[in-house]
Amino acid sequence: MTTANGTSQGCITEHVDGVVATANARGVKLVGDDEYRNFSKWVAEPIAPPSRGARVRLGLDASGFVRELQVLDDPAGVLPSDRERIITRLSELRSAATFCGAYAQAREDVKSSDVLAIAEAWLKWVERPQ
Repeated sequence: MTTANGTSQGCITEHVDGVVATANARGVKLVGDDEYRNFSKWVAEPIAPPSRGARVRLGLDASGFVRELQVLDDPAGVLPSDRERIITRLSELRSAATFCGAYAQAREDVKSSDVLAIAEAWLKWVERPQ
């Protein structure tokens, strides 16, 4: 892709391989790198941040923004579907704990084991077939 002034701003001009030291929704830092590399906001689909410790290949444009990210190896072994399930389960547990805490203000018979029972019931509802 060439811009009107003839530069190749949107093209991938360099590939960098490395291990992820840290990442968030805005970018990634590789082990041994001094700089944090920001994800380009001009990509068709947002780039999902990789997990810490994953070996990745970054496609950088002329300005150094990440235009593409390939996960070459992820030793964490947590697939996105597993990760989403873990996040859902933790969310249900937190919601159940909050609910039980508020309910315990009005009733004395609330037990900590009620949190798990409520979380399981809510999780079944969330994961029910559509």
